[in-house]
Amino acid sequence: MSDKPVLLTVRGAAVPKTLEATRVLHNETAGSPPGIAAARALGDLSHMVYSPAKFALSKAVDGELLFLDVWVHPKGIAEFFSNPHVQEQGGKLFAARDATVWTPAEGAFTYHLLAPRARRDRYVAIIRGPVADAEKAIATFRSADAGAMRDARRRGILSHEVFIKLGEPAEILAMDVWTDLAGAAEQYADETHMAPIRTVFTGPPQPSVWEPAVGDWSEW
Repeated sequence: MSDKPVLLTVRGAAVPKTLEATRVLHNETAGSPPGIAAARALGDLSHMVYSPAKFALSKAVDGELLFLDVWVHPKGIAEFFSNPHVQEQGGKLFAARDATVWTPAEGAFTYHLLAPRARRDRYVAIIRGPVADAEKAIATFRSADAGAMRDARRRGILSHEVFIKLGEPAEILAMDVWTDLAGAAEQYADETHMAPIRTVFTGPPQPSVWEPAVGDWSEW
């Protein structure tokens, strides 16, 4: 396993009936000053909150939330979420959730680009799914992504990262950050780019597109 920080994705259906009620509950529990301090002490470097964006290809639905956290090490995640109080808080926020730890894919083609001054919107596009051979899947992504970078940048991409699930069965997750939904739609409709990527999955992949959740959420 890489010694780089790991990504924790938590996606689930919220218990409160409205996004605003979920925000209030989140800020009183996981996002409270004691909650933030406890997470940081165990290695939680960042915590971001997203809700579904209006995007034709996305499988995310209203009422869902996505947390993206970057942790120093998986041990900190295990220790944090083994706490009964944290488990109780999670049960208040999510009726059902999927929490998965991902490590950076060694050998993947990744990049981070600076945002043009006028491009202030942010959207996170994710595709994840099962693969038979992680190394072959990474190589396929690398070939497709390297050739598509210039078009993707023209269409509004800011970053592209690829991760492998920690544990079995093998899964791959690719995550893009965009400034423009129309540009993202154009990129993902480009068969020159997408056709090879679809071949790596042994089952139906899960595409989803997200935007920063509206309101004053506790993030760090």
